[in-house]
Amino acid sequence: MHCKFVPLILIVSLFNQNSKCQPGIKGNLVIDTAVWAPVAYLSMIPDLDNLYTISNELIIDKAIIDGTGRFEFNSQYLPKEDVLIRFHVSKKGDLPASLIIGGKDENHFFFIANRNSNITIIDTSNSDFVKDIVLEGYLPNHTLQNIDRIANYLDTANFDGPLIKSELIRSAIFEKLRSIADTCSNPLVSLYALYKSKFARNYSINQQFYKNFLIKWRHQKDPYFLEFRKKLPSSWTNRINFSIFLGLLSLIIGFLICLAYFIFFKKKQNLLQDLSVQERKIFALLLEGKSNKEISDILLIGLSTVKSHVNNIYSKLEINSRKDLMNLNLDNK
Repeated sequence: MHCKFVPLILIVSLFNQNSKCQPGIKGNLVIDTAVWAPVAYLSMIPDLDNLYTISNELIIDKAIIDGTGRFEFNSQYLPKEDVLIRFHVSKKGDLPASLIIGGKDENHFFFIANRNSNITIIDTSNSDFVKDIVLEGYLPNHTLQNIDRIANYLDTANFDGPLIKSELIRSAIFEKLRSIADTCSNPLVSLYALYKSKFARNYSINQQFYKNFLIKWRHQKDPYFLEFRKKLPSSWTNRINFSIFLGLLSLIIGFLICLAYFIFFKKKQNLLQDLSVQERKIFALLLEGKSNKEISDILLIGLSTVKSHVNNIYSKLEINSRKDLMNLNLDNK
């Protein structure tokens, strides 16, 4: 009797495991419902200059946060490529499209998602909202959260001491963010790191880095990279495109030269193969500079026969003189 329930248990177990693998954005959030409205909002950020721009038009979805803190969004309406998403909640009485930037009441965070994402948002703080959010299910978000932690240090640290010390710390942090951008394999996360490094303030003194960055992601055509390229001097992009063009042109010219040489060399090889055994012997002696009389004596054949073979060699090799024959040999060395 007990065994009859085993298949049912297995089916339920498999269903639960399958549901965990379904694309979507879900999680559990600890909020004080006396302060915060129990509704979570998602906004899709159109470009990285508008991280903190908010409007009703940018909000793409909302979900009720139930009494246990659970919520869930469907991700099927997202693009198939990665996009930057902002998650936020609003205080009771505030408009849905309201952000609090910085401080203990900061009400938002960012993550990367796409149509097939299966992301779990875990609040581990048990107190201040969004301070200790953990994002599971999509690996690029681990790097993105690390970027935010590094960048937020600039906003929260109290830089005491000489100004030069503060500048050195800022420079070290920006260098760290550029290093992440340089090594990151996800283009959007890589670009996010650059924006967090305040690249507009330092690209003039790190020009080679940004030129290399543009080359690395030259195939990216999404709106994030299109906007980023507009921020850098147009001469950089033009120069990089011209360099790529020259590189491709050099490859094409090199290929054509090799192809022409191969065809020419092969043709000469085929011509030599057309010579008879006796003609090849005479050809070798001609290359040594022997006269017709010397060839006649060496091969014990008549002078007229030598002259006849030499004319046949000239005809088959498409040459007119011994000088042409010597040049032909030089080409085949």
